[in-house]
Amino acid sequence: MTIPILYYDDRSPPVRSCLMLIKMLNINVELRFVDLFKGGQFEKDFLALNPQHSVPTLVHDELLLTDSHVILIHLVEQFDAQGTLWPRDYAARMKSEIVRKQYANVDVAYHERKLCEAYDIMEQYLDGQTHMAGDQLTLADISIVSTLSTVHLMFPLAAARWPQLQRWFAAMQQLDAYEVNRLGVEKLRNIVEELGKFQFPKRQL
Repeated sequence: MTIPILYYDDRSPPVRSCLMLIKMLNINVELRFVDLFKGGQFEKDFLALNPQHSVPTLVHDELLLTDSHVILIHLVEQFDAQGTLWPRDYAARMKSEIVRKQYANVDVAYHERKLCEAYDIMEQYLDGQTHMAGDQLTLADISIVSTLSTVHLMFPLAAARWPQLQRWFAAMQQLDAYEVNRLGVEKLRNIVEELGKFQFPKRQL
C-alpha cells in the first residue's frame, strides 16, 4: 500500500477535519499544498487530477477521493484498527453518520439566524451526552468542530444560550489534534483580514 497523498489548504474547514484525523491516527501522509487564495485549485495539473477543483483531494493507491466525508471514512477504515472513531457497531456508526451529514457542513452563508438554528440543534444533540453521536469521540465531532470553529469567528457561541455546545467546543479544543485546526483557523482569519480589509473580533479559536 502506498502512502496517501492529500492535496490541501488548511484554511478550508473540510481540509482541517482531515488533518485533525491524520494527526489523531498518526497516519503517514504526503501533504501537497494547494493555495486556494492564489488560484492553485485551477492550475492545469490539479484540474487534470480533480476537475471539481476542490480540496481536500486524496490519492491513495487506485483511489481518488474528492469529498472530505468520504476521505474521513476511508482513512478510519484503513488506519483506525480499534474502530474508536468510526464505531464497528452498526447502530453507533449510523448515529455518527446522520449527525455528521446533517450538521458538519452547515451552509455558512453568514446568515446569523440559520447558524443559531444549527447551534440550537447541536445543543439538543449534546443534551445528556458528551459528544455529538453519543459518549464517544467520533468522526461527527471531528467534522463538525472544523466548521463550527470557523463560523465562531463571526458568530461566537453564547454560553448562556448554548452551554452544552460551549462545553463540547471547549473539550474539543483540549485535544492534541485540535492544534492543527487552530492554526488553520488563524491562517484563514489572517488572509481574510488582509485581503478583505476586515477585522474579526478577537476571541479564542
